[in-house]
Amino acid sequence: MDGDELPRISPRHLRLADEMCRRRLAREVQGGKRNSNSTGDMRFAVSNRIEADARLSQSESGPPRPEAFVEPNDLEPEQQALYRAATRGYLDAFGRESAVVVDLGWRTALPELGVELSSNLGIATELADGGRELRKVLVGARRDSKLLDPVDVRVALVRTEEWAPVQLDIVAVDVIEQRRMRHEPDLDADRAEAHEWISQRVERVLELTADPRPQAGRDCQGCAFISGCAKHPG
Repeated sequence: MDGDELPRISPRHLRLADEMCRRRLAREVQGGKRNSNSTGDMRFAVSNRIEADARLSQSESGPPRPEAFVEPNDLEPEQQALYRAATRGYLDAFGRESAVVVDLGWRTALPELGVELSSNLGIATELADGGRELRKVLVGARRDSKLLDPVDVRVALVRTEEWAPVQLDIVAVDVIEQRRMRHEPDLDADRAEAHEWISQRVERVLELTADPRPQAGRDCQGCAFISGCAKHPG
């Protein structure tokens, strides 16, 4: 781990730590993944591009500017077609809403727990009426999946505490299927529950990382730390 960086815990770690290979978990939490090969993220190329262009489209107050969504000629033809469909879906969902996008970053330090929460919160917007809206953009989610995952909601509640202390709407939209879900949390009660749950899960994650024994299994697929693993000699 570099210098005084805190262990970095993601929603995936909070959700799946008990099922993960402890070696992989420890390496990811302690920072090794920050410098690892990220080619596996190519499958998120379209959703990442849509989100980046959506941020640019409302970098100034007003409705989203359609010209900010520039077709990505560096992607494959199938990805370009998906991008066009996702752009239409995003503008259908948010094209009439005046807002400005703000950058909340990817990390929030929790010094009382000795860790950082690391996640993509989505698109944080300040609406014309002063409201705070967090947009979670999905590009073709499974029909049987929930648009808002409870773990992601808890992380969002904790990470937006300073930005949205008294009011927050969380809106999840599948811009391909045009499924939409809005969640208006009770910030006092829901944030208290989120803090308590995350505190318990962080304690468990750190407990597991203290004994980083490797375990061969499905975690090996896509693992950035195969090299030097005792379960994969030679």
